[in-house]
Amino acid sequence: ALPISRICSNEKREVRQDPNFVAMALAECLRQYKVKDLPLSAHLVTLHHPRDGLFSAIRTLSEHHLLSAPVVDEAGKLLGLLDSLDIVAHVVEAEAAGQRLLCDQSIHVLMGKGSRRVGGSVPTASLEDDLSQVVDIAAGPARRVVVINAEGKPSGIITHSTIVQFLHEKKHEMKEVMHSQPVKEFCTHGAITIGEQESALHAFEVLASKGVSSVAIVDEDGCAITVVSSTDLVNGLGLMGDMSMALSQLRTRNVVFFVGDSRRPDHHMSHTRAAIISVDPEMPMDQVIEKFAKTRVHRMIVTAGDRKPLGVLSLSDVCRSLSPRGPVGGA
Repeated sequence: ALPISRICSNEKREVRQDPNFVAMALAECLRQYKVKDLPLSAHLVTLHHPRDGLFSAIRTLSEHHLLSAPVVDEAGKLLGLLDSLDIVAHVVEAEAAGQRLLCDQSIHVLMGKGSRRVGGSVPTASLEDDLSQVVDIAAGPARRVVVINAEGKPSGIITHSTIVQFLHEKKHEMKEVMHSQPVKEFCTHGAITIGEQESALHAFEVLASKGVSSVAIVDEDGCAITVVSSTDLVNGLGLMGDMSMALSQLRTRNVVFFVGDSRRPDHHMSHTRAAIISVDPEMPMDQVIEKFAKTRVHRMIVTAGDRKPLGVLSLSDVCRSLSPRGPVGGA
């Protein structure tokens, strides 16, 4: 790849100050790279239709700590993507319908239910595709891109985490085109919150109704305790011995302890509180990328020191701020 400094050596100051110019300059830099240059996993976890039902999919996502996984047919061809948000939507629908038990549905009918992908459709790319175009697609509503090999079968998946890890690995090459805007300029302002006394089920009802993947949990003073996400639901369900009884457990389980226990490596139920990872609204982009890369989280609460949430900074916000397709600032 050509040295980044050769692309924009005369525009360093403008690059650091103008987010729109940054997006265009970064896109130009990324055109030097292909999808094959990304830190893709050597082994792609897939779900199989019709072999895998909902419960099997939950166990797979939970075991591998995944937000989503491609769904393939018996020939190994891509059918779509099952997202943790799809599972949230299904659980909330089952509760609203008054079901006593959670049914082990076909994953084919769940794809796209909560993740805003019509019919479960998902964009694809090849290993030789321009990285700039792929990053631009991932920054949009699709959020993920499945890599298809020469045989027409899925071989990898590009997520926001993949992109941020790549930017972190290339930080010395990218520093001249990375804007120095603080978090407050591109985070999602106004965090959606729920109280610490709420049930786990209520938390997931909020996720579904608001169309978001996470909400902050706050104490009686409005200070953030932790974050609950769609991934926590999948992990929590995956730890249940009988998933058909999930609805009754979610109704009675406190959300703070549900989140904490779902993240315990020993899988023991012990009323654990999960730690919160926050970010200062003045932190610049390069430090944000480093923090995301090191913590491996998908979102951080924006606080100014008093633990009261001012907003949420997600990997989606970071990718959007670096893409020409959308304005800086979360939605």
